[in-house]
Order: sequence, then C-alpha cells, then structure tokens
Amino acid sequence: MSIACTTCGSPIPDGFAFCGHCGASSEPPAPPGYPPSFMAGPPPGPPPGAYPGAAPIQAAVQARLVVLRGPVPEGSVYDLRQGRNVVGRQADISFPNDHGIDGEHLVLEVHGPDVQVAAVPGEGGAYRRIRDPAVVQSGDTVFAGEQYLIVRRGDDAPQEQLDPNSAVPEETFGTPLPPPQLHVTQLLSAGVPGRVASTDKSTLSVGRENSDLSFPQDRFMSGRHVRLENNSGTLSVIDVGSLNGTFTHIDDMPVSLRSGDELMVGSVLFRVDVG
Repeated sequence: MSIACTTCGSPIPDGFAFCGHCGASSEPPAPPGYPPSFMAGPPPGPPPGAYPGAAPIQAAVQARLVVLRGPVPEGSVYDLRQGRNVVGRQADISFPNDHGIDGEHLVLEVHGPDVQVAAVPGEGGAYRRIRDPAVVQSGDTVFAGEQYLIVRRGDDAPQEQLDPNSAVPEETFGTPLPPPQLHVTQLLSAGVPGRVASTDKSTLSVGRENSDLSFPQDRFMSGRHVRLENNSGTLSVIDVGSLNGTFTHIDDMPVSLRSGDELMVGSVLFRVDVG
C-alpha cells in the first residue's frame, strides 16, 4: 500500500516517513486553528525560579533535638517548631520519668535557621558542651563524664570550722602551706559534697586516671578529660580532647546554638541539628 505525497503527489510506500521524490513528510499537516504547541509541545524557556529577579527556591529549614543519652532510646528525634519550644517533665518535649527535670525546664526559641536557649526555669539548670576554652566564675559548676564539679579560686574555697568542743590543743604545730590557687569539689546527690582537690599550682587536671582528681569508675570520663586553670584570678575550663566532652552551666541568656551543639538537661544529653 502507499499514500500520495501531499506536496508533489508521488506515491509514498507504507511505513516510510518521507517522500522519496520531494522529501516532504508523510505526516498530515496540523489541523487549522490549533496553536503551534499542539504539535511541537511547550516552547523552550528557563526553568521556574530562573527568570531575572525571581527569588531562589529554598527548602524549609528544620531544627530538631537528637537524644544521645538518657531515659529514652538513643537516637530519638524531637522536631522543633518555629517559635517557642519547652523541654520538661510535662512540656512540649516531655520526659515524665526524669526527676532531674522540672515540669518546664528549658525554653528554646526557633526563628528560621536560628535556635536559641531563651530561658532555663528548671532548678537544675542546663549545660552546654564547650568547643573552645571557656571562662567561668568562681563557684560555677562544670559537668564532665558523670561528675558535677564546683570550681573555685583558692581564695574562695570554703573554710572548715573546727568544733570548739573538740579536743584540740591550744597550741598546734604544722608546716605552713602556700595559699591554694584552685579548689574543686565533686557534687553528689542532693548537693552533698564528695571528693575534693586543692592545689597551689595554677592548673588542675581531672580525668579517669593519672590526674589531680581521678574518677576511675566513671565510664564516660576520658583518661585525661579536662584541665582547669587560674590565670591571675580568671578561671578557665579547657577540654583536652575527651570523647564525651565537657559542659559548662548556661547562665547568660539568650544563648545562640549552632548545629551540632550538645545540651545536658537532667539526665538527658541532646544534640541540636539544624538543616
């Protein structure tokens, strides 16, 4: 079978796309009145958002808390909504079985990609992992491994008062010691003081072993974990490459957080992820 070429009238065998005599297409012309796009498809052009002056298309920024340690499974994720988010025992993000957390303990504000610690109404406070050496005040609390440590200047160390009824001779003898520079007290349950380290040097080391203050049973403490320094009355906390980090108490607010920052609240350790 064949069809006649619509241009020259020559026969075009069935299955051939073009006329062998004049080269014209064997396809019938487009019906009159239809726009060119009926046959050819949409005209080429720049993709959406690429026109001059158009705003770039951006994915919504998502902020979340990822649990690294605590009373819920490791890796649990809590999405943060834009605006106010409350962490507590009875809050937006709730840990009802953690008695170290108050009903409303930590307030996070999210505005676009920015996440801030807006308030810490919880009595136990909140702690942030340090990335660089951090300056603290005498009497501040530092968290390392599983230990809460009160760091003081030597001249601010608590003085033990002798019981006037104790059998102490009126004249006592002893070698005078140089004044201490640093004084560290371990905090136990209910704020009861535990182990104490004091030194007349300007640095004091804390770790699992071979340190001025050692905690050999602490599974989260590195061998050499943190170094404390007194530089002319200014106290610094320096993490010396520990695996689980060193945390300082959050005092001045608001505090801006970066993606990857870690927060300790009660017994829950979070990582903040943004993006």
